[in-house]
Amino acid sequence: MKKSTTENEKKMDKTFDKKELKKEAKISKNQHGSETNNQKIIADLKIKLKEAEDKLLRELAENENLRKRHEKESQENLKYAIRNFSTELLNVTDNFQRALSSIPRENLGENVMLKNLVIGLEAVEKEIYEIFERNGVVRFDSLEKKFNPEIHQAVSKKNSDKPEGTIIEELAKGFMIGERLLRPAMVVVSSGKNQEEK
Repeated sequence: MKKSTTENEKKMDKTFDKKELKKEAKISKNQHGSETNNQKIIADLKIKLKEAEDKLLRELAENENLRKRHEKESQENLKYAIRNFSTELLNVTDNFQRALSSIPRENLGENVMLKNLVIGLEAVEKEIYEIFERNGVVRFDSLEKKFNPEIHQAVSKKNSDKPEGTIIEELAKGFMIGERLLRPAMVVVSSGKNQEEK
């Protein structure tokens, strides 16, 4: 009976060993399969991570571009916000200039009150133009320069000794606000010498 027990034990051990081997083979196969599966998952995650990084970089670049554009627009809005106010005030300065130029200069030495009035008005005019300049509104001279349709408005043409296309009279000064034209200069342009004089 002892012998059969030992044989039974040996058979059971063999059966158990076979089951263990099958189990280990199955586990090994599952592990190998899961390693392959894990590698596939890791590769997919790497691809998704790369796509997410690319998308994030694009979004950051887009946000930076929007921020710069908004900043530029804000600066331009501030710079040109006084445009309408300046344009309306230029009409006042033109009338002021006309009033000053209508005062006869030859009698200023004789009339002290008139002389003081002109000096005061010229001081006010100078201060107005300084205020304009501090706010980015600058006048430009056009007299004896070549006519430029982008910054000049020709009111008329006259025969003169100056070459054709040269500005011979400036009826109203032109003004720039920053790099933009606020108001063109109103000018009279030379049409050259009269044909009969040639």
